[in-house]
Amino acid sequence: MRIPGDDTDRPWRKSRLAARILFRKEAGRMTARDRRIARVLAADKEVTNGLIQQGIYALGIRTRKHEFDHNLGLVGQPH
Repeated sequence: MRIPGDDTDRPWRKSRLAARILFRKEAGRMTARDRRIARVLAADKEVTNGLIQQGIYALGIRTRKHEFDHNLGLVGQPH
């Protein structure tokens, strides 16, 4: 839903949504609806990895970034 006065563009909003879904997946709270939306967003050419990364940082991952990536299986085991 578009909020009046929100000047963010559509790809950025969709990428932030994808980031929120990743947060829920990492927390073990991903729903069937989240999976459906994730499939749609994964096929969307406007949603890029770079924008999703920006969304993750915008949602406050900061110091937990490596742990977050590890929990999602995006990086190998720490040495």
